[in-house]
Amino acid sequence: MALFDDSNDERTETATPYRREEFRKQGTVAMSREVLSVLMIGAVAFALYASSQTILRQFSGLADQYFSFIIRGEFGKTQLLEMRWGLFKSLGYMVFPVLLTAMVAGIVSSLIQVGFYFTTEPLVPKWDRINPLNGLDRMFSSQGIVEVVKAFIKITIAAWVVWKFIKAQSPQASILYQKNTLEITSITLIAVGKLVVSLLLFLAVIAALDYAFQKFQLEKKMKMTRREAKEEFKLREGDPLIKSRIKSIQRKIASRRMMESVPKSTVIITNPTHLAIALQYESGMQAPKVVAKGAGFVAEKIKEIARENRIPIVENKPLARTMFKTIAIGQLIPRELYKAVAEVLSYVFKLRGLTRAPA
Repeated sequence: MALFDDSNDERTETATPYRREEFRKQGTVAMSREVLSVLMIGAVAFALYASSQTILRQFSGLADQYFSFIIRGEFGKTQLLEMRWGLFKSLGYMVFPVLLTAMVAGIVSSLIQVGFYFTTEPLVPKWDRINPLNGLDRMFSSQGIVEVVKAFIKITIAAWVVWKFIKAQSPQASILYQKNTLEITSITLIAVGKLVVSLLLFLAVIAALDYAFQKFQLEKKMKMTRREAKEEFKLREGDPLIKSRIKSIQRKIASRRMMESVPKSTVIITNPTHLAIALQYESGMQAPKVVAKGAGFVAEKIKEIARENRIPIVENKPLARTMFKTIAIGQLIPRELYKAVAEVLSYVFKLRGLTRAPA
């Protein structure tokens, strides 16, 4: 999170991944209650439809048992105790599938909107949440007013949908007295099913719009001022000035170590004015090794140290360019350059031999 929150600055910067993760840890996510409502109502309606035969069978069994006691005039405490376990068992068969389906719908609603993420941060007691004054502020805030308006619109439209549905079904309801009990029950259940489907379609539209609105509000809330973005960058990536200073020091240390290796080299191969590569080769080495290289000022410094230590400087433009581009400091020369480097070293060893002979 940013260290400063300048209320004078406009929040124009898009939230960074780190800020988004901080919001998720605090439990601040785009969550629509309408999505939960749609899934819960739909799941419960489906569970009731799927288990309707079981519910009717269990209810009929309880009714038969109860009325058999009533007819015989034996219903009392003993009969109630006798029915107790059967009652609990029947209620379990009727209620458990519906409750389980509702619970699954709630979990699915969270996964759809937020994904799999667990945090205990929203459960931590905070004074601003239980403070009545803050509660009043939230109630009369723009967000609270929006929620009230949404609820009013939703109830109004839902009432209109129910009224239109009842009006459409009224001709059929007027002839129910001509039907038997089974037909009345069937017609009523079909009508209720159609009403539930109509309400679910309406609520699904409301849920989609509400989720988009919640997403928009969260994005707006997560936006950062430029100062916050800079402070977060410093916190996460480090101060650019400090990083630049560290890199500069690292380059100086590396350059100093490289220059300390030049006196140990066997030959300096040059461009001749722009490039300088210091090669070291001793008995027992697998191949010559580049111990220093540089261009421009660094090349001149390498040649200066070479002259001070009487290290031969050989001009070979193609070889110098190839080695400067392809070989890093500390690496052995590749096999394809063996012949060219061997010619240079042979020349250097001849020079050393001539130098040692007179002495």
